[in-house]
Amino acid sequence: MDINNRTVLVTGASRGLGRTLAFALAKAGAKEVFAGARKPEDIERLKRNATTMGTSLTPIKLDVTSDEDIEAAARLGPIDMLINNAGVAGYGNPVSMNLDAAIEEMSVNYFGALRMTRALAPAMIERGEGTIVNVATAFAKINLPIVGTYCASKAALLSLGQALRAYLADKGVHVMTVMPATIDTDMSKGADVPKMTTEFVAGEILRHIREESIDPPIGEEAQGVLEGLKNDPLGLEKMLSKIRA
Repeated sequence: MDINNRTVLVTGASRGLGRTLAFALAKAGAKEVFAGARKPEDIERLKRNATTMGTSLTPIKLDVTSDEDIEAAARLGPIDMLINNAGVAGYGNPVSMNLDAAIEEMSVNYFGALRMTRALAPAMIERGEGTIVNVATAFAKINLPIVGTYCASKAALLSLGQALRAYLADKGVHVMTVMPATIDTDMSKGADVPKMTTEFVAGEILRHIREESIDPPIGEEAQGVLEGLKNDPLGLEKMLSKIRA
């Protein structure tokens, strides 16, 4: 999809990749970018940044677990592109980690994307055009145990994207799930692995949006993960099990 003159909504835009992506879309010529954030202080900071940078970015209150916020987002008008970026992650093994943290991961990372899609996709279908981008991880394909339940929630998101694509393809709505490896954000502070900058990942996502790619890996590490999964899945699984926070 051509980004120029499009109206885009980005969830989880208060910091990290979401923030970088929202501003990158505005700079790339989007007509308007709605940047979703939960906290009032994050919304105010985004407003100040947008004013300083002179971009077409509009911060909005958006918690993807809130029916009220999602309904308000759906009333913003025709949204050409939805980017389901909001995410949370916890460290620990699935047996002993806090269960509430694992439930929150599913609530935000999977159900949040599903709820946003259900709210915005009908208007895209009616117009016969739209793009939905889900931000997952290469570790949705094979689990990184130090963030095992997070990876499980992203695997669910990847699978959801496949189902949505099957349903929406003949309705003019393109669906893709991008799969970066580890990004240098607050969320990944505890991970002792190579990390990509948010600027690099945002640039790659914009490229894949324009090319209408299908579930692309982002970065060399992500490509290596998929190659390892293809050539030696058990070996890759053992290697990932040794990574510690």
